[in-house]
Amino acid sequence: MLIQELKNKNVKSVIINGIEYFDVRDIRDNHPDLKVDIDKIIIVEKTSYITSDNIHKLTDFDIVMKDFFKSKN
Repeated sequence: MLIQELKNKNVKSVIINGIEYFDVRDIRDNHPDLKVDIDKIIIVEKTSYITSDNIHKLTDFDIVMKDFFKSKN
């Protein structure tokens, strides 16, 4: 995703060594329409961050699967 798109969604971010990272917990808790590539997460002082290149919008398939497993519980 583009950095500006994430900023427009008010996803929390921080700059580390000149690179903008986004807060994985904020994405998980407040942006259910987004998914992250968990292999690319970095952890700094007990907080998980990820770059915008590794954040994606949920596909129709993702939504169907998410709803399917939610209904099983």
